[in-house]
This record gives sequence, C-alpha cells and structure tokens, in this order.
Amino acid sequence: MRSRLPPSRSLLAASLSFALAACGGRGDSPGTPKDTSPVVATVGEHPITTQALQTKLEEQPPFIRARYTSLEKKKELLDNEIRFELLLQEARRRGLDKDPEVLATLEKVMVQKLLRLHQEGAVGKVSDEELRQYYDAHHDEFVRPERVRVSHLFLAAPEGSAKRDETRATANKLLAEIKRQPPTEQPGAFEKAVRTWSADASTKNAGGDLGYKTREELTQAWGPLVAEVASGLKTVGELGTVVATDQGFHLLQLTGRQAGVTQPLDGVKTRIENRLLTERRSRSMDALIEELEQKTPVRIEEEVLGAMTISTSSAARTGTP
Repeated sequence: MRSRLPPSRSLLAASLSFALAACGGRGDSPGTPKDTSPVVATVGEHPITTQALQTKLEEQPPFIRARYTSLEKKKELLDNEIRFELLLQEARRRGLDKDPEVLATLEKVMVQKLLRLHQEGAVGKVSDEELRQYYDAHHDEFVRPERVRVSHLFLAAPEGSAKRDETRATANKLLAEIKRQPPTEQPGAFEKAVRTWSADASTKNAGGDLGYKTREELTQAWGPLVAEVASGLKTVGELGTVVATDQGFHLLQLTGRQAGVTQPLDGVKTRIENRLLTERRSRSMDALIEELEQKTPVRIEEEVLGAMTISTSSAARTGTP
C-alpha cells in the first residue's frame, strides 16, 4: 500500500507535456538501449523504472531537479508519475490512442522530430570565416555613418554666368535677413525664403528639406562644399554660411542629426550566426522536400481545390454548431 502525497502540479503538468511531445507509445525505438534499471513501482502491467524517472527530471531545468534530492521529494516525483500512468492507461482503455485529434497531434510531432533530426545533421556549425564574410557583405547594416538633416535654399547661377555676382549678393542679403529674426522665428523665416526664392523645384514646396543624408550622399548630390558646411553645423536651427558651388549658391539650416553607429563583428556574431543557421535550415528543408517529391508522386486536383469552400466564421474555427 503506497502512501498518498500531495500532487506536485508543476511536475504533473511537465509529465503531461512530455507525454504529448512524445505521444505515440513507449516501445523502445530502434537503436535505443533497453531499460534494465531497477523498477520502483508497477501500475497495472507497466513498470516505472529509475531511468524513466530520471528521464522525466532531465527534461526540467537544473533548479527544478535540485528540489528532488530528498526521499520525500523522490516519493512526490514517483507519485506524479503514477498519477500520469493511471491517466494514460485510462485514456487507452477509452480508445483515445485512436482518436483522430490525438493521431493528428502525433503526425505533427513526428514531422517536427523528422525535421529536427534532418537539420541536426545538415546544418552544422558556422565558421569564423563565414561570419566575417557575412559581416563584410552587410557592412552598411552594422556600420552606419553620421547623418544630418538640412534644409537648403538654392539660387541658381552657374560659374561664369553674368548674374553670378548679383546672385551672390542676393544670397548674402537673404541670409542676413533670416539671421536678424529671433532664433525661434528663424526656421519659419528660412522656410518662407525657400518657398519664395529657391530654384530647387524638388524641395521648394517642402521648405527645402533634404532629409537625412550622410556626408557622402550630400557630396554626390550637391558637391563637397555643401557636404562640409552641412556636416559642420552643430545645433538644430543653426544657419551655415553662403556656400558657392559651380551651379550657384546655397543657404543651409540644420534641422536634425543622427549619430553614427558602429557595431564590431564580435558584438554581432550571435545575431549573424542565428541568421546563417536559419538560412541553412530553410535550404535544408527545401532540399528535403525536393528529394521526397522525387520519391513520391504528388498529384494536385485544382478543380477540387478551387471548389473547396472556406468558412471564416468563428463557429468553423471553434467547432461549435
């Protein structure tokens, strides 16, 4: 006669979860050593061995396992396993091992196990060289230069044109007028001047906003002098000096700044490794499916598929009438 102990709900739940993950019977798998460890209890015709108890505990984190070192806790562990076995045997007596829902769950677990076994053999480890190659190929993701956001007022006057000096004077006059305004009113004054005077049609209606740009991007768009002055502005709202380029004259106002980001390889190795492993798993699965399709003919009846009715009601999802 065994003594009854209060059930440990957490461990009983773990036992149930473990059984669900392994549903499909307890017969020894091919290649699995036969359990010859001592029997600590028998439920019906089913023996519970020390190895079976240890296997259940090994599924738990170390801090959970540490609770079951005393005899009292070992009895609690055994009691939970007995409860589970009683429930399992009753489920089989009721034919639930042949229940469509149970069998569907078993099929899902089998596929998951197949994929896990296949990927364990196919994925392998990521080498340091592969990590470096990925890092170098995606350098812009891990190293981003500083970006500034500026608005500009552009007065067109190509080098050598008759209006060059007059346009320069106009640019200086506009800058002086904007600077005479109180600091809080200068952004509005700058935008108004842009809408009135700027020859850059692409930004005129946006108050001259160029968006966030790196120094290199500003150089490509407007030349190195514009990039230099824009990058040198420190505080939001600050106005630059008049910038003369081959195309004309620019007034610049800083509206935002984003600091550069540099993530060294050592700091992103884990992230890169996870990406590469995910890619390998995906390719491995695609290759497995392709191989299986070569072995097993697949025929699709498109007319039947097209005629299938898909219900979107909640009753269809829950199974309620």
